[in-house]
Amino acid sequence: MADAVIVGYLFTFLLINSCYAGLPGLDNTDTDGSPSTQSDNHLRDDPSSIDKMVVQLYPRYKCHQCEPPDCGPEETMMGVCRDALYCYKSSVRASDGTLRYSRGCFTSVDQAQFTCRTSQPALGLRKRHAGQLNIKCCQDDMCNAGSFPDLPPAVDTSIEPVPSNAWKLWLSVTLSVLFVSAIGGIGIFLLRRSHRLRVSRAALHKLGPDSSYLSTNLYGPLVTSTCYEGLEGSQNGGGLKAVAAGDSTLREYLESSVTSGSGSGLPLMVQRTLAKQVTLIDCVGKGRYGEVWRGSWCADSVAVKIFFSRDEASWRRETEVYSTVLLRHENILAYIGSDMTSRNSCTQLWLITHFHPLGSLYEYLNRSALSRHQMMLICLSIVNGLLHLHTDIHGTQGKPAIAHRDIKSKNILVKVNGECCIADFGLAVTRRHVQQHQLSARQGTKRYMSPEMLDQSMNVQCFDAYRKCDVYALALVVWEVTRGATGREYRPPYHELAPQDPSFEDMRKVVCVDGARPEPPQETHPTMVGLTNLMRECWHQNPSVRLPALRIKKTLLKLAANDNSIHLNEDNEVSV
Repeated sequence: MADAVIVGYLFTFLLINSCYAGLPGLDNTDTDGSPSTQSDNHLRDDPSSIDKMVVQLYPRYKCHQCEPPDCGPEETMMGVCRDALYCYKSSVRASDGTLRYSRGCFTSVDQAQFTCRTSQPALGLRKRHAGQLNIKCCQDDMCNAGSFPDLPPAVDTSIEPVPSNAWKLWLSVTLSVLFVSAIGGIGIFLLRRSHRLRVSRAALHKLGPDSSYLSTNLYGPLVTSTCYEGLEGSQNGGGLKAVAAGDSTLREYLESSVTSGSGSGLPLMVQRTLAKQVTLIDCVGKGRYGEVWRGSWCADSVAVKIFFSRDEASWRRETEVYSTVLLRHENILAYIGSDMTSRNSCTQLWLITHFHPLGSLYEYLNRSALSRHQMMLICLSIVNGLLHLHTDIHGTQGKPAIAHRDIKSKNILVKVNGECCIADFGLAVTRRHVQQHQLSARQGTKRYMSPEMLDQSMNVQCFDAYRKCDVYALALVVWEVTRGATGREYRPPYHELAPQDPSFEDMRKVVCVDGARPEPPQETHPTMVGLTNLMRECWHQNPSVRLPALRIKKTLLKLAANDNSIHLNEDNEVSV
């Protein structure tokens, strides 16, 4: 019984062993029953072993086989390939339009999967010079017989068609360019506007202490012409040059070059070469002594008063007055220097000062109407300048009192901040001049001469008499300003009583004999009434009755404080 059992086990073992012997990789096992690693590596590295397994796993077929040019719709000779996994037939149109046909087979799975999936029978536009392919694969004996796969009609590839969405690309490019151009244009505009404002502020900083008085229309060609100068080389040849006032060194030059304590003018060593540094641009006016030109010096606009050689005495007098110690004042025309030069074989005497683009008070009143605030600002600034001239400043380097002797609206310049400054000191005198020289009473502008000057009754040896004459002329200027504040057209003093160019006798008859005065404004406002009374006191026939400059200033400040339309600052001065 035991022998029968042992024989049964042995037979079973042999049967199982004979069954496993036919499977590769299972003939060698380890003691634990797992396949041998050496057999696995041998199977993986040997392609023929994989093919043998594929043969056992996939069926094999027979296929027609031919290659171009033997293949075609009417081929007569075809070969046969055996043991194929797939059969195929293909149609190919080359880039030159030639059709090629082929039949064949694949014996490799990878090759079959790669080729059978690259068929391109679909219609559509392809790149220029690209071909077309249509391949069909099948699994059956001789299944690749019959007609070849169809190809789409040939496309004319000589001109590559434009994609249908190209207009979107062009539109996006155009809009992008326009957007960038718009941003650039806005940026340039803002930069130019910022630069103009900066230049205008620089000009205001140099030409006046405050710009709050100005309205925006003053930032026009009249003002900016002082900041951008087309230089016509009157001395160094013609040409066009643009310079910005913001880059100027004039202010620093003046502040560092003036002699200690003088407050007026450049050192004499600098003045001797000043004419070579100034370029004349255009003539802005003419007077009895010569011409006034706008020039350029150190990138700044300056006024150049050119005297004729016969008027050297006036040039020396004005240069001497401007060089007076402590003369510099915000309501006195700022002096730069004087020089002699030769032009067109003629000797010229130059006096160089700051340039004020708004011109004289006479020109300003002819083109502008004034508010009461502007009127008071102009009157007070003129009085401040005259008060500084008339005042003695005592000290180690004191300033002597100066009488102007030619106060009129044409000799008063309007600054861009609305204030005024007094100019033209060709007839100015000091106490020393009065004591050392025999002066004539009838000097100045006849229309603005006081009664004592016209009838020659003034004491020419008394300096105070000249100051009284300045006050009389000041009253006539105040009358001109108040007339502009009432909205009436500008007229010079005594326009109804004297001719346009009166003689001494004409004015003597009107002022001294007839005792006439300009008609004050017929206004009932307290400020205008106060100015009328002030004018009457200042142009009084008796010089001793006329008010001094300090009293006139105090009266104007009192009138301004009582007028709500006139704005005062924290120093109780009329704000600019």
